[in-house]
Amino acid sequence: MVCDFLLAKENKLLNEKAKNLGFDSVFFVKEILTLKDIKKEKGYDVFLLKTTRPETLRRMIDKAEACVSLIFVLGTNDTINRIALEHKKVRALVCPEYEKKYDFLHYRNSGLNQVLCKIARDNDKVIIKNFKDILFREGKERALLLGKIMQNIKLCRKYKVKVKLASFASIKKEMKSFFDLRSFCIAIGMTKKEAKNAFLSF
Repeated sequence: MVCDFLLAKENKLLNEKAKNLGFDSVFFVKEILTLKDIKKEKGYDVFLLKTTRPETLRRMIDKAEACVSLIFVLGTNDTINRIALEHKKVRALVCPEYEKKYDFLHYRNSGLNQVLCKIARDNDKVIIKNFKDILFREGKERALLLGKIMQNIKLCRKYKVKVKLASFASIKKEMKSFFDLRSFCIAIGMTKKEAKNAFLSF
């Protein structure tokens, strides 16, 4: 079954649209910015936790566990990335390259390295790329982001880490077809098999 992740509350129109675009199922994601945002609420399958503070992230994870079955973490910095990949209750790290504006002297600062990839592999974590984030960037900024994503794809392949792509659309006009997203995966360096696996359900 192929699936997509939408940054929205479940509704019939989005479900129908996703099926018309070639997806078998949809996961509805709520972005969590503070501890107060975490509560049991119908219409969400996933909480995407966003914070730059390690202790806040740990408290978010503990509280979110009682509310949803899937917990994702946005890769806001290197410390957050590592916590997400090490924590048993977190299923996926979203955009490890998020806001990595400055590169190192000899290689791109992409939010992943061989140590983190080994942790991800050993803990059966998933790295998720946000298509909407790519789509809404332009020019040099988009090119730099794509370069970091392509580097991370190679790293994940080398260390056998699962990589997925999601539209994270919030409204119907932002949604893309499974076939378009799969073609994009191939364009940024995935093999055909990797591109197909990028949309398989959890």
